[in-house]
Amino acid sequence: METELKLQASAGKASRVLHAPAISRLLVNPATTDELTSTYFDTPDLRLHKCGASLRVRTTGDIRVQTFKLDGTIKAGLFERDEFEGPVQGDSPELESLRQLVPEGKKAAKVLQADELAAQLQPLFVTRVKRATAVLHLSDDTEVELAVDDGVIEAQTASTPIHAVELELQNGAPEQLYELALALLEIVPLRIDHMSKSDRGYELFVQEHRLPVRAEPLELKRRYTVEKTLQHIAKNCLAQIHGNERGVVSGHDPSSVHQMRVGLRRLRSALDMFEDVIAAPAHFDGELRWIAGELGGARDWEVLAGATLDQAFESAKEGDDVNATRTAATERAIHNRKAAAAAVDSVRYTRLVLEFTLWIESMGWRIEQSARDLARRERRISDFADLTLTSRHKKLLKRARGLAELDDASRHRARIAAKKLRYATEFFTSLYPKRAVKPFINALSELQDDLGWRNDIVVADELLRSLATEKPEAEFGAGFARGYFASRAALDHGSMKALWAKFKRMDLPSLSKR
Repeated sequence: METELKLQASAGKASRVLHAPAISRLLVNPATTDELTSTYFDTPDLRLHKCGASLRVRTTGDIRVQTFKLDGTIKAGLFERDEFEGPVQGDSPELESLRQLVPEGKKAAKVLQADELAAQLQPLFVTRVKRATAVLHLSDDTEVELAVDDGVIEAQTASTPIHAVELELQNGAPEQLYELALALLEIVPLRIDHMSKSDRGYELFVQEHRLPVRAEPLELKRRYTVEKTLQHIAKNCLAQIHGNERGVVSGHDPSSVHQMRVGLRRLRSALDMFEDVIAAPAHFDGELRWIAGELGGARDWEVLAGATLDQAFESAKEGDDVNATRTAATERAIHNRKAAAAAVDSVRYTRLVLEFTLWIESMGWRIEQSARDLARRERRISDFADLTLTSRHKKLLKRARGLAELDDASRHRARIAAKKLRYATEFFTSLYPKRAVKPFINALSELQDDLGWRNDIVVADELLRSLATEKPEAEFGAGFARGYFASRAALDHGSMKALWAKFKRMDLPSLSKR
């Protein structure tokens, strides 16, 4: 099993890592430098890639080694995956010897067993890298291999540079890699790398982009403790966040911004939910608000420039006024999208992710804890789940009293309460019978969707006002859109009233009633 943390550096900066005094003190032996050429193979229909595997032959001087890797877990740049390698005589893979290395139970073993595979394999792309390697001795039981790469990935029609710092765990706990990465961050401006070299090569070869990543369902057990549950929930949120970072940075799909923002909202809601038992360090809240704000600005303008104005102008004739408003909104959306990409690709964000992941993985809240704290954290999650849902349900009922008649500010507070209740219910869904929790979530989702739509109108009104002020040519179209949505909001009164009445009739899921 390979455990490796991947980081990116700017051109010409990666080599500074090896010469830093903080690293020199950890060296077991002086660093060695090699020229590596790796050729990646697959079938024309990318059979290996589709089953989550990669196959390469690497040449270092006169030595050739084939390596077969399987997809594993990736979190905050930390890759944990199975790796099998052995020597080969020529420049092509030797499948017979490789088959002997891969256990039959592995998901890609059947692919290697196919008789026609060897005949169909062909080279797809090549990486050419100058690599400096050193072993670092962090403590008596922790050693890490540090590799600094500068080079290029070449496919048939395109190429992309490589400037990387990789930390591979030889012995010790994985969280040691995060601590070392944070130390390196003080030396060189690094960013988390979410893709392996093979991922980048396939991206070049087939011109594919990462799709937006939604939250995966959580599977919790009633025997879990409160702190173990927090770990599971936080890791689930982080997986959604990390899964969309690449899409946000590339800017190819606005939905990646939305899904990453949702992941951050879920994480902040989870931290709020556990705050009385496990309080996160204060600076995390400020930093999570910062990155959520960067994404929020991008998302709000993206929605306005797209679906919102499409809806408003559906019945309007296309003309200079309408087009000017569309153009002005699109320009702002593009500007904010680039700002969000820069934020996610920044050293500040990298530091936040590394620090927060280290806190979760190492259970940083245990550093200073009393016997009372330990007892509260070791409680089974069942009682905590019931108490949390009850508390959040009561808050929603209180804030949303007379919902359809509330002003914008009060309705916004009710919407936040509804969102927190929904996240909490979804986090704990696996603890409750489906027949109890599914109807409740469905009714809550319908209510939240309507509240979200009304909030979008409020946000759109604010954005359109600012657009009209900044761009006089957009003033008429902005006014038309504002009037359209004001009339739509008035028509929603009856629908919101009915949805609220339906939700109030729903029974709150409870484990104590079983």
